[in-house]
Amino acid sequence: MKAIKKAAALAAALSCALSVAACGNTSSSESSMPEKVLKEDQQQIVDRLSDSIKEPRKLDNTTIKWFSHWDINPTESEDKDIGVDLALFKKKYNGKIEWMQTTWENYFDDLAKNVMANSSPDFIGADDMNVFPKCAIKDMVEPIDDYIDFSTPLWSDMKTASDKFIFGGKHYVAVVRVDPSYIWIYNKKVIDDIGFDQPADLWKDGKWNWDTMCDMCIEFTDAEADKYALDGWYYENALLESTGLPLIDMKDGKIVNNIKAPELAKAEDMMYDLQKNQVVYPKDQHDWKVRGDVFGDGLASGLTLFYPIGFWGIENAPSSTAPYGNIADDEVMFVPVPCAKDSDKQYIPSRVHAFCLAKGAKNPEGVAAWLDCTRYAETDEAAHQITLDQLADDYGWTQEMLDMRDEIYKMAAEAPVFEFAQGISQDISNLTDNIIKGTMNPAGTSTWTQLVEENEKALDYYIEKEQNSIK
Repeated sequence: MKAIKKAAALAAALSCALSVAACGNTSSSESSMPEKVLKEDQQQIVDRLSDSIKEPRKLDNTTIKWFSHWDINPTESEDKDIGVDLALFKKKYNGKIEWMQTTWENYFDDLAKNVMANSSPDFIGADDMNVFPKCAIKDMVEPIDDYIDFSTPLWSDMKTASDKFIFGGKHYVAVVRVDPSYIWIYNKKVIDDIGFDQPADLWKDGKWNWDTMCDMCIEFTDAEADKYALDGWYYENALLESTGLPLIDMKDGKIVNNIKAPELAKAEDMMYDLQKNQVVYPKDQHDWKVRGDVFGDGLASGLTLFYPIGFWGIENAPSSTAPYGNIADDEVMFVPVPCAKDSDKQYIPSRVHAFCLAKGAKNPEGVAAWLDCTRYAETDEAAHQITLDQLADDYGWTQEMLDMRDEIYKMAAEAPVFEFAQGISQDISNLTDNIIKGTMNPAGTSTWTQLVEENEKALDYYIEKEQNSIK
């Protein structure tokens, strides 16, 4: 188990290292790169959206402070595009987002220090599912209800999802959209060279499931040739949540422990059998790092078969996606996380694209204006097309990729699976990480029966402790 904890810590460090900005001490920062602009026809859509906001919020201050280990402004690379949401915020309000920089490891400590020192940021992100309910419990975020009305046409579609994030009868998370947490990325050329069926074709034929995925992984793996079917930090969580159940859920304000659910046992037994065939890259032999210490490394070279990761792994500039293959040459494709062959529906491990108002925020109305812009960008079809056009024109995405992306997003909205472990407490997050990854730990696996016996009481104890805090 110690090895898994070390892996989790290093995963966090790796995520920090690969984030949109380099990690450092907490500080405010503005980009020194040239300001990004949309193409003329895309800017016309933003202009139309801006004109459609007939009753804009009245802002005394058009700058809002964003607290994160990454910069929400498009500064990662010179070929990274600006989003419609930020372009609209700039157009309608002359809005600016100032980055208050922190690190992944010190995020919550730094946030608490700023709140206590009356130097709070204005807003934080909830995309990683790690801020709720603990930031509400610890009084580091404020209710959003005074600024966002979920009964309005702009926000009503997000009320059901936002209702999952209620504490003390108040909404603490403004959900902009439901996002798939993970996709199954592969290199089409490698698949063809091996002679496998393309996973996207299997998906269309209703044959993409745990069984076909496992058969491909086992046949591909050749440790002597340094070929391992799976790499990354997310395959265990992805496969577990594909059952339709998270390990830790929240219902009606209550924390729910699903460790005894037969669906989870079925998934973990499948993962245990996979690990017995040594299909995962042995990070324990490489200082607990993914291959090459870079996400996606191994796909283009044919040493890795599948790379489970979020859309963020490939919705990026070509300079960042090269390890997966040449997208513009139609080498890269993805499918949903496979479910069990007898699953009643295609469950999509999901998270939310969402934001929280920081406790003591000096410009909550500015944050509300930004949030409105994010929803306008999400609900306008032409604005959505800008995103697709950017992926196609600037990042080389094929129509097949765009169609699959839309299909996965649609399924995520219909059958999302949210895992709340990281948002409750560090104790629960650490313990559940060990439990979920225990059957596929390359340093030494445990059976699901063993993991349940060893951890069920401790998990119940931590849940009861946090549940009492919520009351």
